[in-house]
Amino acid sequence: MNVLMVTPHLPPHQAANALLPHLLGRALAERGHTARFLTFGRQGGRPDTAYVRRRAARLRRTRLPQALEAAETWWKAGPLVRQSELAHIHSSTWMNQVAARLCLRHRRPYVLTHYGTEIWHHDRGDDRFRRFNRDAAHVTFYSQALLDRARDLDVPLRRFSVVYPPVADAFTLRSAAARAALRARLRPEGGVLLLNVKRLHPLADQATLLEAMARVRRRREDAVLLIAGTGEAEGDLRAQASRLGLGSAVRFLGLVPNDEVAELQAAADLFVLSSVLEATPTVALEALASGTPVVSTDNPGGKELAALFGDDLTVVPMRDPDALAERILAFLAAPRRAREATAGLIAGRFRLAGVAERYLDVYREALGR
Repeated sequence: MNVLMVTPHLPPHQAANALLPHLLGRALAERGHTARFLTFGRQGGRPDTAYVRRRAARLRRTRLPQALEAAETWWKAGPLVRQSELAHIHSSTWMNQVAARLCLRHRRPYVLTHYGTEIWHHDRGDDRFRRFNRDAAHVTFYSQALLDRARDLDVPLRRFSVVYPPVADAFTLRSAAARAALRARLRPEGGVLLLNVKRLHPLADQATLLEAMARVRRRREDAVLLIAGTGEAEGDLRAQASRLGLGSAVRFLGLVPNDEVAELQAAADLFVLSSVLEATPTVALEALASGTPVVSTDNPGGKELAALFGDDLTVVPMRDPDALAERILAFLAAPRRAREATAGLIAGRFRLAGVAERYLDVYREALGR
């Protein structure tokens, strides 16, 4: 099978719509299939990838950058579509929608995966987006909540399913000795390690997490919060941490490579997700796969995972630093690792091998095989 992956991002970008196509491409290659990629960026780095250059953000209101990106996509994607049996399109951008038009033009089916934003913010008024979904051979959703939202909005769908994101094999249980070594490297003086891994953005709401951390520190001076990620909110968050007097109690790690994120997840005592909007938070799954329990706000993805994983993932109200702090403190009063049942559920439903087989079934259906 020859598959074209169309996605706005690829690693080292750590968004879900970068990691899933990258991991799927690797899994397809291991099974003897071929995956090529079309993405935004500058030429180089990956021989199997064609790049569409992002134009200046300051001109985006004029629609000129989008028009230029669409024209370049049409030129570069045409040969890739013709060489492929089908396309797997990740999310909705100008590039993705142009690639979908090319698939129809060249009679190639396409599978569409939605990750969150394009559905959460859909207002029924975008006819182009509705056609984009209607013409897909199959639409997969990152969570049941996301599919339910699409149904509520009457998004036209021919065939559809929920396929949860895969957890990379690097996120796994470690021995007590291995964890101790990781923790000694991260915090030689000992103490409690809390972890958040997300883009620094208002929707991730690390501002509430910092407020909660200030409350936690009043009762647990040994607690330290590690925040891995970059983004437009970083300056404001650093200033807020300073105003709260958190000092060395909060460490901003910047963009951390995925293998190092796996070490952070394994070393942490507790993963804390403060987001106000999530479909399926892959970072929470990565923590659970590493044996680390999770406290999440009651965003849609957090609630969905809580129903699956029980008390290994507990939820609190969004934008409520008092509730978040109390839940963290309650866990620290009786710390533990995730249950064996959680490891079994991760292995059965969230590892790459199983997710790749589910997508291969979708591809075969799209191709009429």
